[in-house]
Amino acid sequence: MTKLSKILNIVLYVLLAITLVFAGMFYFGGELEGQVHPTPVYTDTLLNWGIVLVFVTAAVSIVFEIFKLITNPKNAVRSLVSILALALVVFIAYALGDATPLNLPGYNGPDNVPSMLLLSDTFLYSMYFLFGIAIVAILYTELSRLFR
Repeated sequence: MTKLSKILNIVLYVLLAITLVFAGMFYFGGELEGQVHPTPVYTDTLLNWGIVLVFVTAAVSIVFEIFKLITNPKNAVRSLVSILALALVVFIAYALGDATPLNLPGYNGPDNVPSMLLLSDTFLYSMYFLFGIAIVAILYTELSRLFR
């Protein structure tokens, strides 16, 4: 085990421990008073932690991809093709999104507006496509090994 992998394992376990603390707060921290539906007290905290993890992951991925492009410019074309493929998936997901406000009785919040609905549809469709692509890639890899 290299020094870098030891450090990465420690970081992984620290992030896992923090996530477990936030999950415990969410599930066992009680509920807000006066709400129509049961609402945990620490919902915003857990969601904000998820947002932090997503942004840190995106930033690290982008920084390492740029570093890889600089250190190995011969593979730049492959990296750019993968970035363009991801952009195409997001564009298709955006085109499939629907911005029609929903009829939600009893909800008067700020998130039932076309921009937020289109953004959430784009995220959902992107995740569906990427999940499907991952499943197909796993199946292809395993099936191709059988025929070797």
